[in-house]
Amino acid sequence: MALHHAALRTIRKYPTAKQFIKFGVVGGTSAIINFSIYFSFTKYLGWWYLYSSVLGFVVSAIFNFTSNKFWTFRNPARGRAIIRQAMMFSTVTVSGLIINTIILYILTDWFLFDWRLSWVCATGVVTFWNFGLNRFWTFRHHEPLPGLSIEGE
Repeated sequence: MALHHAALRTIRKYPTAKQFIKFGVVGGTSAIINFSIYFSFTKYLGWWYLYSSVLGFVVSAIFNFTSNKFWTFRNPARGRAIIRQAMMFSTVTVSGLIINTIILYILTDWFLFDWRLSWVCATGVVTFWNFGLNRFWTFRHHEPLPGLSIEGE
């Protein structure tokens, strides 16, 4: 029990570490969604593994955006700002998808890794890419200039 309390005190001291843990929980859930689609569509429906990967990535990205916005980063932006964030998130996600797909293809077709292992490796790399860009770009908190209001954003 003392270890549990010590861990909580440490996490509270480092808000970025807390966000990374939350990002990991959301990412883990997204990975389950993603891999379930990837595996099912490839193995049971006979889709090419890259098509299945793209579908799983897109579906999990929708879950990922909403969970990270409201839970991980507790981002207060509303209104039009959400559309801007969704576009930024989409940019991060598409860049992650491109990196993911390249890694999958290289590991599977060039290095002959099993397509499931390739997915695990690619997901690991893209996790750090996505966290960094979403933390410091998509969901960063903007401080308003003195005297200026950002109502509706």
